[in-house]
Amino acid sequence: MKRRVYKKITYSIPLIGLFLIIAQVAIQASDFSDNTFIIAKVNSNEYNSERLWNFIKDNNWTGLELDIDSFANDAVLRNSSYTFSSVLEKIELVAKDDDSRIIPVFINYSGNIHLLDSIINSSTISSQIFYLPQGETWPSIEYLVQANRRIIFFAQGEITEESRILHHLNEYALQISASQLTPTSTILSKESNINRELFKINNFHRLPTGIDPNKLNSSLYPDYINYLLDTWTKFGKKPNFIYVENSIYKFDFIVSHLNSFPAIKGLVRTSAKNLERVYWKNPEVLISGGKFSFPIRGGEEVILSPFAPGYSMTPSQLIITNEMVMADNYSILASPLKLGEGIKASFRFNGELKDAVNPERIFEGQGFSFIQDIDRGNVLRLPENASISIGNPIRYGLPNSSFTVSCFVKFTDILEFGDNAILGNAETGYRRGMHLVLRSGHPYFGLYANDFMSDATLENNVWYHLVWRYIIETGEQSIFVNGKFVGGSDGHPPYSGTSDLHIGSALSAGASLRGYIDNLHIWNRPLGNEDITRLSSDEEIQLEIHEKPKQLFSVDAKTIAMVAGGLLILVILLWFIFRKIILKKEGFPRENIAVPEKNRIQLFGEFKAINADSVDVSELFTPKIKELLIFVIIETLRNEIGAPIPDVNETLWYGIEAKKVANNRAVTLNKLRKILVQFDKIEIISGNGYLQLKFSESFFCDYIETYRLCQNPKGMTHLQLERFFHLVKGGRLLKGVFWNWLDEIRGIMGNQVIDNLLMLASDYKKESRLKEVEKVAQRILDYDDLNEEAIYLQIWALQKAQNSHLAKFNFKSFCSKYAKNIGEPYTMNFQEFTRFYAEKL
Repeated sequence: MKRRVYKKITYSIPLIGLFLIIAQVAIQASDFSDNTFIIAKVNSNEYNSERLWNFIKDNNWTGLELDIDSFANDAVLRNSSYTFSSVLEKIELVAKDDDSRIIPVFINYSGNIHLLDSIINSSTISSQIFYLPQGETWPSIEYLVQANRRIIFFAQGEITEESRILHHLNEYALQISASQLTPTSTILSKESNINRELFKINNFHRLPTGIDPNKLNSSLYPDYINYLLDTWTKFGKKPNFIYVENSIYKFDFIVSHLNSFPAIKGLVRTSAKNLERVYWKNPEVLISGGKFSFPIRGGEEVILSPFAPGYSMTPSQLIITNEMVMADNYSILASPLKLGEGIKASFRFNGELKDAVNPERIFEGQGFSFIQDIDRGNVLRLPENASISIGNPIRYGLPNSSFTVSCFVKFTDILEFGDNAILGNAETGYRRGMHLVLRSGHPYFGLYANDFMSDATLENNVWYHLVWRYIIETGEQSIFVNGKFVGGSDGHPPYSGTSDLHIGSALSAGASLRGYIDNLHIWNRPLGNEDITRLSSDEEIQLEIHEKPKQLFSVDAKTIAMVAGGLLILVILLWFIFRKIILKKEGFPRENIAVPEKNRIQLFGEFKAINADSVDVSELFTPKIKELLIFVIIETLRNEIGAPIPDVNETLWYGIEAKKVANNRAVTLNKLRKILVQFDKIEIISGNGYLQLKFSESFFCDYIETYRLCQNPKGMTHLQLERFFHLVKGGRLLKGVFWNWLDEIRGIMGNQVIDNLLMLASDYKKESRLKEVEKVAQRILDYDDLNEEAIYLQIWALQKAQNSHLAKFNFKSFCSKYAKNIGEPYTMNFQEFTRFYAEKL
């Protein structure tokens, strides 16, 4: 009996990983913001419940939620006659029962907050209350306990006046609801909240699992834990407050399990403060504040890549592996970029059509003129039907990239029903048309059926500073007026047009500017909010002038250097020839684990290309250029003679008429060849109706290496299996790329990865190398997250580490996922499962 479920590759990560072997005990974290509390609701029915109050006393990770109303100059528990003062007395008894516990209390209230202040100040718990002024960091648990300030009040509702006792929840915590999907744009569009230090999850008991919380059993635990881990990862914040209303007895497992996951914590700072908002190139992460925390959920390596518009990050990545000792806190320095960095065009309109970045370019237009404006001096006048062509958007790095467009503009005739065009083209088709316009008076960000319009309304004869910003990692389109954010939304795919852009014209209908424009700048990166504010104040952009390098050698010295270089090249060439002969003789590729740092193309994980000068040129490979290269690589490996041109046409340009296909293929191939010139001894040659990849041993591609390893008729040696694992552990083949023709290749490679890594894991298991077994099992699960052998190997490693509780929890997580995906319960229990696979592996 051998049961293996093959599926399409997913990004799912097993719930329990090797880190849990060494971090399994639920320990209360030192910082208040690192703790999790389950919040129970005390209503009129529960007020006298001994069961509830005893449960709260016995579990120091609980908090309270109260609905309080004002009544006759007093405050009472909603729908009851129980006074707020009497509830405070019960809270005091809980605090006295354990002088080391912290008690968060949440009050839903509408009215003058001073009424609650006066009642709390008159109570005997007033000396035990902690209040944190807004903007300060939450203290440690030790401080709160030693100072005996262990009761913390939060309030929300339609509250008037300010309190020095109760914290307005919206000013201290990011809030989401577990009962519904949280739209990304809802978070991204709010300049506040995301940088709040605390994280509150409402309606957790209503998480859509399909099961009533009152019928909750241990088989559903993974659903709830996985949701919390996902939200923790998505927002870079550990859930601090989990609202369950009256279902608290069913969720006593949450805190211990959540605390069993170690976290990567740290700060992203400028020289003066934490950044307000940090984006991450990791697909699982949405956005975070400058203070971040991410759970570790297994696997041998965690890579975090932060970015923020307008900044460079040092370090640019955090890489954490099992072998490393994790720091308590990681620090990332965000350094502001100069305004001139990444600028692709700068039109000042000082009486001439000139791009200061590329002064050699010539531009033509119609109907335009230069005039003296009383406020801005020399500006460009573009009346109705006037426009200027500035050429292909590719020259400005706009297609399939982040970008920013900035200008000053004044309209003389804003159309009530129509568009005033600032920058655009007349190309149609989804994502191919660009129209940065004013639509019926509202700033508009249009990428043809991929648009956003601001609610702001502009007026005639007023100078405005307008900015359109696109961030490719999040798909965020944002609009700024006079340095202020006036709206945006995320999830928009990038611009992909190729037709010429025009200043003062957009759309096939021929929209016009009807006004004046000044200081038009284009960047192929997103500017930061601070940059945009500075631009709105008309700060001058300092353009970098690249001088030609001075000659360092005389002619004679050059000659000597050339001779020495020639000898060095000859030695290297002889070495590669010798090496190639040896490799052919032995019949297998390289076994050394190290991957070259340059002259390589990576296909496992995200596509990456590093040229012969160690420069990352991945962005030069547009989607179609990349697809052509990879198709030729795969076909060349399959049959050695390359990719038949009819197959190339049919696969990459399906449904396009023959004449256009030939032209498109020729243009794409020409662009690809120009890029490959940057690599050492790799080229695509055409002949006899084929496109073939030619390369030397100095060029490295992880897919080519793994393909060769898999062709060994005798099977791989242990060293080759280890090299194979090292090559594929970066992730699935071409992560984030979706081509129909690639599915078959991925399926074949996925099966090869699973089969070979199971052999490697079996070797490690015989040697009782627990960490290595866990690493290999994790990679198998990235290809098939229901692979029973890999699940068993993880369980085996946990059991060997005396972690039977977590091993069983891992098995329950697998069973839950199996039932959801297959539609039926898993047929073996834990004992049957471990006994069966112990015999197989």
